[in-house]
Amino acid sequence: MSEYDKCLASAQKSLAMREHSKIQLINKLKNKGFETGTINNVLEDLRNSGFQSDERYTEEYIRYRQNSGYGLEKIIYELKSNGISSGLIDKNLYKFIDDYDVLLDFAKFKIRNKNLEDQKVLFRYINNFRARGFEGDTILKVIENIKRYEK
Repeated sequence: MSEYDKCLASAQKSLAMREHSKIQLINKLKNKGFETGTINNVLEDLRNSGFQSDERYTEEYIRYRQNSGYGLEKIIYELKSNGISSGLIDKNLYKFIDDYDVLLDFAKFKIRNKNLEDQKVLFRYINNFRARGFEGDTILKVIENIKRYEK
């Protein structure tokens, strides 16, 4: 089996498990010891055949991370870290669900039956939500909404 075939098989195996960005595949294949030229040929063939697509990866990633309770800022940062261009991210901005709705669903599950009057507990959740990429005003609106319904 040629190096190209081994590299192709490895890339296809990775893509069969889940979507990967081009940069992620390059890094995986380099870590397995494949030559840069071989990797570039394999990735070009995979992209031309539609087996690898940064566009599809971006769409799937946005959906997956929002369903996991992450906000716009965090997801954009992660996409850029995974080699997705700003142009491709901008093209997919309309696919983002509003951060308020994402956080409200996540927070209802996360802070159910918690004492939000305790400042220590409240700040722990605020910091957690900030780390997940939500802005302060969105966090405060969601917490006020939850407090209102708990009473």
